[in-house]
Amino acid sequence: GGGGMVFPVGGAWELSLSVPLRGLLYALGLIYFFLGISVIAEARGRGAWAPHGNVLEWTVATLSLMALGSSAPEIFLSVIDIIKKRFHFGTLGPATIVGSASFNLFVIIAVCIVVVPSNEVRVIQNLPAFYITAFFSVIAYLWMACILLVTSEDVVEVWEAAVTFLLFVVLICVSYKVDKGAGSWILRRLGILESAEQGRNSQGTGEYFVFDQQVVRLPGSDKAETLQIIVHRSAEKPNGLKAATCVYRTEAISALPGFDYEDVSGTLKFGPGEAQQQIEVVILGKTWRLRDCCFLLVLEDAEGETQFSPDDDGGEDSAIMTITLGAFGRAPNTPIQHWDALVGVDACRNAVDEWKGQVTQVWYCNGSPEAQSEASIADWLMHLISLPWNVAFAFGPPLCLGGGWTCFCWSLCVIAALTACVSDLAELFGCVLGVPDIITAITFVALGTSMPDLFASLSAAKEDPTADASIVNVTGSNSVNVFLGLGVPWTLAALYWMSVGRTPEWEATYPEVAARISGVAFVVQAGDLGFSVLAFCYVCFLALFLLHARKRLLRAELGGPVASKLASGFAMMTYWFGWVALVSAQALRWGMPGADVGEFLLVVIIAIFASAAVTVVPMWLMVREAACTEPSAVYGASDEATGRKFTPSVDTAAWMSWSVPRAGEVRPEPMLFGVAVSDVSIDRRMCMAAPKPGRAPVYCSFLRCVFGGGSVM
Repeated sequence: GGGGMVFPVGGAWELSLSVPLRGLLYALGLIYFFLGISVIAEARGRGAWAPHGNVLEWTVATLSLMALGSSAPEIFLSVIDIIKKRFHFGTLGPATIVGSASFNLFVIIAVCIVVVPSNEVRVIQNLPAFYITAFFSVIAYLWMACILLVTSEDVVEVWEAAVTFLLFVVLICVSYKVDKGAGSWILRRLGILESAEQGRNSQGTGEYFVFDQQVVRLPGSDKAETLQIIVHRSAEKPNGLKAATCVYRTEAISALPGFDYEDVSGTLKFGPGEAQQQIEVVILGKTWRLRDCCFLLVLEDAEGETQFSPDDDGGEDSAIMTITLGAFGRAPNTPIQHWDALVGVDACRNAVDEWKGQVTQVWYCNGSPEAQSEASIADWLMHLISLPWNVAFAFGPPLCLGGGWTCFCWSLCVIAALTACVSDLAELFGCVLGVPDIITAITFVALGTSMPDLFASLSAAKEDPTADASIVNVTGSNSVNVFLGLGVPWTLAALYWMSVGRTPEWEATYPEVAARISGVAFVVQAGDLGFSVLAFCYVCFLALFLLHARKRLLRAELGGPVASKLASGFAMMTYWFGWVALVSAQALRWGMPGADVGEFLLVVIIAIFASAAVTVVPMWLMVREAACTEPSAVYGASDEATGRKFTPSVDTAAWMSWSVPRAGEVRPEPMLFGVAVSDVSIDRRMCMAAPKPGRAPVYCSFLRCVFGGGSVM
């Protein structure tokens, strides 16, 4: 292979090695640098993707900073690919973005569907966020296909690249407006908000944990004082308040625990009829405080009938009070006061303490002496392999310095450097073994950059009470990958060629384009990339339709009965394997000169019908299971909208063993704890009841149920 930004480093000695050995070394190098990216994302980056401070709304931070952090490898790979090729088009970056999107949507969601135990389900709680990000993820790749194949063939103009980037801004603005309540009537008409509101009404008890006030401001003082905070329980139920508990804790923002206040945590236990309890927070005295600072008091993990108000700060998951400590003291007139006003003396002291702690922790397996004593052989093996990365990253700035922004920027710089090494090794790997860049990108590189997201989503599917972290992050990341991963480098390249103008080198590199246009442009030869994008758009529609069907029929995106769960996971995995095989065959066979076009079209038609057939199987199983009984009766209607772990009211195997009656067949009605299924409240929008005798089978009307608001009864 040729030279890159970092590799090869062995010179003539490296070139003298055999081809298989060089390919193995480059593959091992790729794996090790992928491990480095995973380590920096887990150990340093995850907490830095949401810098502290009140300048950003949570929705904006999630879609900008956190998505930028999780998508950083793909974005940097695309930017580095353009720079390395002197603003000429390279396949590795864009193909990795498409391959990563395919792996995220198909493989990660398939694994998340299957790993949830059969007696549990996970439901997307923030439906507007899911549908908005899913819509923009589809728009992103349709727009990418439009640029490559329709508007300006093999050329990306400045306005096209700029629109690609601006769609990222549109995504953030739309999400922010919807989060603030704009367009609610549209979402209700589409049925996106209705389910959440019905779930809220069905489980609402009229009892909420609330603070006296959600924002408290205290004047600065040089003396310590104790802030007494009252937590109330509303009493709207006529039969009085029952026993309930919730957990409380403080969370730092710009105020520092141990310097501005003392950290507190514990559990509030309310007895029957008890309406309020008190939390004490100690505010520490200081000689001066030159800037306002704040921290949060959070109530969460409610147990019992008392919950959190959806109208308060924190929503249905928690109650949050913001406590601001006012500035006081004279204007800075000494060097230490000037430094305190600029950076913060206490912040620097806290950062040094945290930095010492993180340097010490990396030497222990699993992070501490106690955890090390219980470490397994696999833990020790992973610890030793990743130790060089952990030691190197431990010397970076701690999260508490600069409100998280210092660590955020440093983590991005490290990921950019590692991605440059990945880019070189991937090109060398493909060059030595004769593998086209697009195949290397959609398989090896895409898997490596997506592995951190796979393990994070897998953990979230098992432990989180909702499916938001497992699914919404995937759809959001896929759209951000295109808008930033292609919008930024393609805009830079288009502006570069517009400023440089037509050169002899450009004319020699692109003779066909030079003969077709009079000026100069950034040339993007669609070829295999355009085909891969079109194929991905088709299977992306199938995957999102399958998720939508699981929501409509099973009322849960993840988990559920064994048969439909396994069938859905198998369908998702089949989408990915089929897409990779089809794109690889296009690059190796049908994309070559003289290829048989008829054979190519025949294979594409077979693939379309095969993927549709794979989708029908889980659909049929879901309709069959949905027609047997009401999932709210099986999983518990009171927990359905919250997405918490459900305990089934009946055995799942018995639920699945019920068959769908044929038209005209009369059977004894299934009983749930002595209650007939017909007596259970049925949501007609979700198609959740067995067909009545004498009516058509349920299979004939499942499409009306999935897409519309009708019932199969």
